[in-house]
Amino acid sequence: MRRVATLVSCAALVALPACSPPRQITDSGFGAYEVSLAAWNDGLAVAWYDTRDGNAELYVQQIDANGRAAGPEIRLTSTNAESYEADIATVTDAFAIAWYEKEADGAQQAHLGVWGRDGTPRWSVPIAIEGGNSRNPVVCGFGDGLFSAWIEADANGREFVWGGWWELDGRPRGVPRRLGMAGSTTWSLNAAITASGEAWVVFDAQAGTEVEELFLATLGGGRTALTQLSVDDGVPSKYPDLALAGERAAITWFDERDGNPEVYLAAALATDFQWEIEGRARRVTETPGASIGAYLAWNDDRIGLTWSDDSAGNYEVFFQEFDAHAAPLSDERLLAETPANSLVPAIEPWGEGFALVWDEVVADEESHAAELDEHHGNTRAEVLLAFVE
Repeated sequence: MRRVATLVSCAALVALPACSPPRQITDSGFGAYEVSLAAWNDGLAVAWYDTRDGNAELYVQQIDANGRAAGPEIRLTSTNAESYEADIATVTDAFAIAWYEKEADGAQQAHLGVWGRDGTPRWSVPIAIEGGNSRNPVVCGFGDGLFSAWIEADANGREFVWGGWWELDGRPRGVPRRLGMAGSTTWSLNAAITASGEAWVVFDAQAGTEVEELFLATLGGGRTALTQLSVDDGVPSKYPDLALAGERAAITWFDERDGNPEVYLAAALATDFQWEIEGRARRVTETPGASIGAYLAWNDDRIGLTWSDDSAGNYEVFFQEFDAHAAPLSDERLLAETPANSLVPAIEPWGEGFALVWDEVVADEESHAAELDEHHGNTRAEVLLAFVE
């Protein structure tokens, strides 16, 4: 096994009451990528895709209430296709995963499945409505059902965002709906469910706009709506993440409108997200490097925000806490200072604070390649876990 070397700087978190030093929770030895995080009341579930088997496959590691591994890593998939970008959600006694598989000929198919907490498979189904390539699905658990959104191409190759519901036993609940236009540069979706059961999906797309802008699609009561959240200003607004808490909503993304990729945060009543939100957002970062990959979560009336920044020469993960109006409650803090690239953090509320996971990515020593491609070729990676309170 090859472990990724880390040089942790937990002492930098002086504005936070406590933090745990980040620790490696995967044993890939090759590549553990695109990490996703979800929580039960008594533990966490971490999902990623892994190349240790010579093929990209999905894995899950459960973490107990004390932050220790609860059993071994569980391999979920075993196919000839490459399994990518797991998104995990917890339900009462199980977890759901949305992912997509890529065949050798480039064909892509989104999937949705449920496993028991012990890793026993219960069901999995491919997701496709119009028969075209489908990719980048996400999943949310709500009550006795699952919501999933994904990107799918029609017969003419045009890509759209779709959303639909499933019962916990795998039966479709109603007919999935087309939510909005996507495109070749729409690489990710994020979703959340309101207290009333309405599904919200955020994404970026170049859809009737000069470049990529932010969109919010909603599905509830059989009705869909689509709102453009950012101004069509000719500058990309990319990779939004979304979190809901009661009547309030928060969205983060990175934007290049100031000439550099910087992280922005908007938090307001959910009803305020029915029109453009960019003008009311707070700029979070102001660095010489690129601030990207921002994700957030609510814990009661506080927002935990995490992102990556490469001002130090390689990407490091940062954390900052905000109130329900997006006003800072702490300074931004470096979570780990390492020689690797710390990328794609995920965050969940945990206790009085937050749990975070991310990838530590290093160039493959054999190839000496430093560039990160779409699926992290020529690199190795492991997943780190940390808690802040």
